[in-house]
Amino acid sequence: MGKNIIKSNLNDNPSSGLDAIFNPTSVAVIGASSKFGKWGQRVLVNIVSGGFKGRVYPVNPKAENLCGLPVYKRIQDIPEAVDIAFICTPAKTVPSILEACAEGKVKGIVAITSGFRETDEAGKRLEDQIVSICREKGLILIGPNTMGIICAYASLYGMGAVGRPKRGSVAFISQSGNLGNQLIHWAEEQGVGISIFVGSGNEAMLNIVDYLEYLEKDPHTSIILYYVEYIENGRRLIDVAKRVNRSKPVIILKGGRTEAGKVASASHTGSMGGELNTFMGACKQAGLLQVTVPSELLDLSAGFSSLPLPKGNRIGIVTLGGGWGVVTADECNEKGLVIPSLPDGMIKKIGQHLPPFWSKGNPVDLVGTENRDVPLLAVEELLKWDGIDAVISLGIDGIHEAVRVMIDTTLQADPLASQEFMDKVEGFNLEYEKKYIHRIVELMEIYEKPVIGVSLVATKETVRSVPGKRYSGVFYQSPESAVNVLAMMVSYQQYVAQF
Repeated sequence: MGKNIIKSNLNDNPSSGLDAIFNPTSVAVIGASSKFGKWGQRVLVNIVSGGFKGRVYPVNPKAENLCGLPVYKRIQDIPEAVDIAFICTPAKTVPSILEACAEGKVKGIVAITSGFRETDEAGKRLEDQIVSICREKGLILIGPNTMGIICAYASLYGMGAVGRPKRGSVAFISQSGNLGNQLIHWAEEQGVGISIFVGSGNEAMLNIVDYLEYLEKDPHTSIILYYVEYIENGRRLIDVAKRVNRSKPVIILKGGRTEAGKVASASHTGSMGGELNTFMGACKQAGLLQVTVPSELLDLSAGFSSLPLPKGNRIGIVTLGGGWGVVTADECNEKGLVIPSLPDGMIKKIGQHLPPFWSKGNPVDLVGTENRDVPLLAVEELLKWDGIDAVISLGIDGIHEAVRVMIDTTLQADPLASQEFMDKVEGFNLEYEKKYIHRIVELMEIYEKPVIGVSLVATKETVRSVPGKRYSGVFYQSPESAVNVLAMMVSYQQYVAQF
């Protein structure tokens, strides 16, 4: 299909026309509808409710008003050039719509419509036809068969599914729309900020490397996530990723790693993936960070977007309980991280605030102390020491949630329990957690070393931002997640240190 060749009026660079799409001032929804659940309704509603800053033009030959907006019968009737047209009409209508878009001076197309290469040979021929039209007319095409895009800094949520992650520095390109949608929802829930999301669909014109070239220069993006099942030009990926990865970590999840996955991939994208060993070798050459499950993509995006990079692999551990520290130390050792012994001076200083039976080593076991100053004191002592490159802190975040459950249980069981007193206890613990997070962020800015947290109990947000600060608090649900992220950050630091 020659996906990497685009009409010369785009300067022979497929990514050169993407700025109008990712920084739009006007969009049209072709096939806009009021019928609940239809793609034309879902995309239009999400764009309008998402607060897009520019102008929105619904296009439908039979409607007069949609979402409080006047409707245009044809794309050519819109009184200005349009940056993006979202196409939500049946596949057979797309060629004529593209011709009309060229007449209407549309710059870019997001083809939500399915029914192309992923279906059968006739669908492949139709896809070839729409690519030919786009090249001839100088149109940039995302898709077809895509869930849509998010341009967070333009407040554009041009998706078939609802997701409103906050603005941030993580870009995510996915060859699977549903997986991308899931990660967008996770990002929203867990406080991970997004710059751009693209469901690349069938990649008829633009492939993942084209997006990578664009994101290399995007000022809002500092971390790039990929879900891929098929790569057409592996050599180009290696060349581009080597360059981009020196300043922006590229994290990739490869689908179709097994025979069953390959068959599933072919049925849903219309392409067969390459050999896994070849792919993994190419990623290693380019320094890409490889993960095996979707949740790892989000875990790593939280860490890379919110923490300073560690300068080495020496880890200090602070834990409210001994077993937690043992498990974390094991995980660190198994992933190539070192747990150094503490100097006598540090042991003496921390020991002044703990019972004599504390661990007197690394991990620093706080033996369930009720002294709320000691966890931060221990973390800072570790950060001060030049023998430590990062700290894992287990069990401070989540105390408020654990206490809240205890309060609810007490009030249910004890009719004499004071609601006023319980409210004060809950407020005290909530305030303590906020101060703890604020101070952890301050310490990271002072010492330029990451502090990765593990929550005492399950909490909603992984990332806790602090107004006015470069870094954020990051708290995972398990030691293994925290250690895995830290090991990946160390690996990336070692890669960039070569240059």
